[in-house]
Amino acid sequence: MKLLYPDIKILISLGGWSESYRFSEAALPQNRQAFVASCIDMFIQGNFAPGVSGPGLFDGIDVDWEYPGACGATCDFRPEDTVNFTALLAEFRSQLDAVDPNLLLTIAAPAGDTYYNKIELGKIHQYLVWINVMTYEYHGAWEDPLLTNHHAPLYSSDADPTNGGSADETLNGYIAAGVPADKLNLGIPFYGKGWTRVSRTNDGLYQPAGGIPRGTYEKGTNDFKVLEAKGYPGYWDAIAQANWIFDGRTFWSYDNETSAMNKAAYVRDNALLGLFFWEFSGDDDAGSLIQAIDTG
Repeated sequence: MKLLYPDIKILISLGGWSESYRFSEAALPQNRQAFVASCIDMFIQGNFAPGVSGPGLFDGIDVDWEYPGACGATCDFRPEDTVNFTALLAEFRSQLDAVDPNLLLTIAAPAGDTYYNKIELGKIHQYLVWINVMTYEYHGAWEDPLLTNHHAPLYSSDADPTNGGSADETLNGYIAAGVPADKLNLGIPFYGKGWTRVSRTNDGLYQPAGGIPRGTYEKGTNDFKVLEAKGYPGYWDAIAQANWIFDGRTFWSYDNETSAMNKAAYVRDNALLGLFFWEFSGDDDAGSLIQAIDTG
C-alpha cells in the first residue's frame, strides 16, 4: 500500500471487542510503561521477535479499549480504569514522541454516555490526533425486550420509546465534555441490525420482535451489500435521518447511500475532523457507500 500510495498513514489498532479485557491489567501503574514500550518496540521500531526485525510498519497506534471502567465482551474492569486510561494514553504519547513526534495516537471510543462518562474526555484529547466515536449499535439483539429500532440514527427522535441516543447526541456529549470538534470522527456502520417476527404496525418501526434473524457474522448482523440485495421495501425516518427495510415480518436497520451522504454532510457542516466506517468489506462491489460519503 505504501509503495502505491506513499502518503497513506497506516496504524495498528490494539484491543477491540474480543481482547479489551486485557487492558485493565496492562494500564496499571506498575505495568503501563513496559506495555507501551513493547508496543513501540514491535509495531513502530519493527522488532517483532529476537533476531527478527525490520522497518517499522506503522505510522502510529490506535487504542481500542472497549471499555475503560465498564463491561464490554467481559466485565474484567476496575473502577480505576478511568484514571489509568488517561495515564496510559499519556505514556503512549510520551514514548511515541521520543521516537518521532509525528507518529499518530488515536482511540476508538464508545457512543453511550454510560460508557464515555467513565472516560476523562476533557483530559485525554490532548494526547490524541483524533477520536473515532463508534456512533452505531444504539440498538440490537442484546436488548430485552426485543424492540425494532434504528441501529445508527443521525438524530434522536421523540418517537423513539427508548430515548436510545443518536450520533448527534453522542458527539455533542463529547464536545460538552471538552473534546474539540476537530478531533472527533463520526462512525458509519457498513452493516445493519435486524429483528424478525415483527408486526406490520408503523412499517415495523418501534415494534416488539419475536426473534433475531440469521446474519453473516452473528445473529441479527448483515453487511450493507447483503441487505441491499434482499429487495425488501425501504423506508425513511426524516427525523432520525435513518433507513430501514421491512418485508412485513423481518426488519433491518442500516445506513444506505442517503444516510451515509447525510452523515458526511453533518461532519462537514459541524466542523468535525472527519468520519470512519466499520468495515470496508461491507460495501458493495461498486463502492456505493464510499462514493456516497465522498459526495457528502
